[in-house]
Amino acid sequence: MKKKIIFLDIDGVLNSKAYFDSIKESEILATEKIHIEISEYHVKLLSELCHACDAKIVLASTWKELDDPSNSKAYCMYQYLVDMLAQYDMEILDKTPTINGCRPYEIFMWLQARTDKNEIQAVILDDDFNRSEYRKYGLENILVQTKFFVNKISDGGLQQKHVSEAIHILNERK
Repeated sequence: MKKKIIFLDIDGVLNSKAYFDSIKESEILATEKIHIEISEYHVKLLSELCHACDAKIVLASTWKELDDPSNSKAYCMYQYLVDMLAQYDMEILDKTPTINGCRPYEIFMWLQARTDKNEIQAVILDDDFNRSEYRKYGLENILVQTKFFVNKISDGGLQQKHVSEAIHILNERK
């Protein structure tokens, strides 16, 4: 049985511009939350995907750079992500390498470094890099592209249609 991997971007997948626009400062103060960068609605959808396919998360986002205990402010944000995922029984299995900020190449290199790469069935959740950029590395068919810059919450970040598409990709027989 293949190992199922979700390469996860954060901004534009677990949030969107519309999500940030919807949050009022008074609501933030009332909840006493330190961080609001991740939408719980989107985390629930990610959880649905992870649990439907028994998939593991590999962090491909620039958020991976926040995993630095020597920088308490950055690490606090990373821990916030870890805690949000843990609320829905998800965790970060690994992180892609950081190589010139080119996510498609970073994912490609993560896969190439694996001795079990032929046993991996993967999907990429990303809003930043388009299909043609992933095509350079032969990854265009496993990309599920979300959107950050939208006016309606129902259009931004991970949506049910993306979850369905990702489940289909992860369950494809190869």
